[in-house]
Amino acid sequence: MSKTASMGDLFGGETVGGWLNLPRVEPDALAGVDIGVIGIGSATPYPVGSYCHDAPDAIRTERSWPAILDHHDFDLFDITPSSGVIPAGVRAADLGNLDVVADAAPEITAGNRRLIRETITTMLDAGTTPFVLGGDDSVPVPVLESYCGFAGGPISILQIDAHIDWRDEVGGETQGLSSNMRRASEMAHVGNIVQLAARGIGSARKQDVEAALDYGVAFHTMRRLRAPGGIERAVADLPEGVPVYVALDVDSLDPAVMPAVIGAAQGGLDYWQMMEIFEAIAARAPICGFNMVELMPSRDVNGQGALMASRLGLSMLGLMARQIARNAS
Repeated sequence: MSKTASMGDLFGGETVGGWLNLPRVEPDALAGVDIGVIGIGSATPYPVGSYCHDAPDAIRTERSWPAILDHHDFDLFDITPSSGVIPAGVRAADLGNLDVVADAAPEITAGNRRLIRETITTMLDAGTTPFVLGGDDSVPVPVLESYCGFAGGPISILQIDAHIDWRDEVGGETQGLSSNMRRASEMAHVGNIVQLAARGIGSARKQDVEAALDYGVAFHTMRRLRAPGGIERAVADLPEGVPVYVALDVDSLDPAVMPAVIGAAQGGLDYWQMMEIFEAIAARAPICGFNMVELMPSRDVNGQGALMASRLGLSMLGLMARQIARNAS
């Protein structure tokens, strides 16, 4: 039985690099690398299991055909001819997957977090912007901790997520996926937190919403984003020019376009709304880091979730690269 033809087959066969055919680079060889893509399958999973551990490789299977980044991208450039997604002089590379362990044992998760902090700190010290493919939503906790010595100073966070993730603990675990923004709020180097696309019912209780409001989180629920000018108002709550870390949970997307999640909630973002958000962020502030988490390959439908995640990641990569090119000119 022959396999189903792919875009890679049409445009040159098997890729020889990493995701999007990016060159592969070891995390200890970062000289000249502006953006480093790294897969982190696990940090602190709950006992239910590390259900997103294989997500980085699922994302890599999509849109990784040779020379893809040299082709014209209508979503990024419309009909203005371009020579590719990444401008000349900007170098992005795929650092592979971090050797974390899919286990909820406390000694294992402590080791995962330590390895993540060490790796992300090394990237930041080298001047390489982290581009993280998760993994569940516990991954951002140690990633964000690594920004404590960030040369760019205090950072803002733009959280794009169906859920607010402000639980103090779940079953005694304080570092899990439902607590990432609560932990971020406790970091001295984190300032403004802007939350987009909250909707439905998640893990949050009354006290969690109150704690987030007391901190000063600027909430732009999905209902508010849908109102005329909603996205523009939301992004305007980010301090202009202050480095922003973009924390994307793919369940912010509507299940119709992102089926591969554990916490699906009706009424989410569509592809073009997400593109509008990305472009508005890039115009507002320098993007100092990005994570895309919560893709659950075992729940995917014909690979559509992984394809969407890879497409959105490609767009963010292109926008970050253009920021770097502008700052260098």
